[in-house]
Amino acid sequence: MQADSTSMPHWNLSLPDARSSHIRLNAAALTISIDDLLIYTFDLAGRLYGAFDHGVHYRRGLDGRVLARWRDERNRRRRRWLSVEEIAALLERMRGELEVISNRYSVFSRGEEMGGMASSRSSDSGPRSAPVIRVMERALDFDYASDVQRFHQVYRPISILPPDQYQALVLQATEGCSFNTCTFCALYRDRPFRIKSPGQFEQHVDDVLDFFGPGVSMRRSIFLADANALIIPQRRLLPLMQIAARAFPIPPEGVDATARRVWLTHHPRGMTGVYAFVDGLSAERKHVEDFRALRGLGLRRVYIGLESGCESLLAWLRKPSTASEMIEAVGRMKMAGLQIGVIVLLGAGGRRFDAGHVRDTAAALNAMPLDGDDIIYFSPFQPDPAAPYLAIAQAEDVDIPDDAFMAAQRRRIIELLTLPPPPAGPKRVPYNLADFVY
Repeated sequence: MQADSTSMPHWNLSLPDARSSHIRLNAAALTISIDDLLIYTFDLAGRLYGAFDHGVHYRRGLDGRVLARWRDERNRRRRRWLSVEEIAALLERMRGELEVISNRYSVFSRGEEMGGMASSRSSDSGPRSAPVIRVMERALDFDYASDVQRFHQVYRPISILPPDQYQALVLQATEGCSFNTCTFCALYRDRPFRIKSPGQFEQHVDDVLDFFGPGVSMRRSIFLADANALIIPQRRLLPLMQIAARAFPIPPEGVDATARRVWLTHHPRGMTGVYAFVDGLSAERKHVEDFRALRGLGLRRVYIGLESGCESLLAWLRKPSTASEMIEAVGRMKMAGLQIGVIVLLGAGGRRFDAGHVRDTAAALNAMPLDGDDIIYFSPFQPDPAAPYLAIAQAEDVDIPDDAFMAAQRRRIIELLTLPPPPAGPKRVPYNLADFVY
């Protein structure tokens, strides 16, 4: 067994069956690999975050579900949710592998010889190895059934996040959606909309911290949930933002990436910023000064579901906002110095709305003052059987788009963009809801 000379614990270890294992602990996670074909990642509470097993990626959600993703023989992306039995087998195998590695590592950390090799650095045992052993012990003892139960006590279902926030620390200042009218969405129809009081939100923050424990260090941004948390009136929203800011300090704006990393190492609960969804109608109710005040409390990027720039399609989808309202809202948020994520729904309305959707969506994006700090998300439409869309589409003979149609629609929209390409202009990023796991 040999130790790496970097500042973070980092070892190569020979296992009894001649396989090689690599162990790395940083400020956020413990990663253990075996022959580079089997990899497990744990947060510092010992909670399995993800695994990689001979080409298949597994991502465990805090609700206990596990999503498997891989590439087939034609290099196409595939995914499916594991069954309860498959999840149990995954966890059992993980514990078996981890027990072997933990035993082997513990022998080394005591300075005893292993396979004729001993540590060549006395400082690699003792204090440096203790945190690794501690996380391994937590991982071996972790109670996944209790963890899932506790998760459901702390959170209402976390339905969706933007792709760059999948690893955020979600704080539910609101629950549900204040509108629930969009025909394509059923994400929040299982709960009434409500805004938490400061006392309720402060208790929620405490419960979140208790739930994550040391694992909170894996989360480096705050997502203020649910569907459109910024709908909260400013006089009620500011106290909630202040509670979040007290619990999770945010580095000053304008620091470069290196300085931010240094700052975060000195602030164990430090977060890079606060992020949230907003709809156009809610954004209309806030002035530039309101958004500036929120930015002063850590708000960094706001995500808005444009879906389409075609007003007739938005009306058919029963969106609560018009394209013109969303264009104006983005302008005010940019004036306040915020970054923007704009979501486009590919394939919505099928061929009936195709021409207008492409033309008007590109026009709406071009009308927004987007720059290199912003993101345009292209989200392929995936009909939800629990939403009204399918029944309405069938009644009105509107076709359901396939992947080729949506890919072509994305290319045509991008071709009509006059915004500069990255890095001066906004990034163009895919946003597949089927990949979401929290």
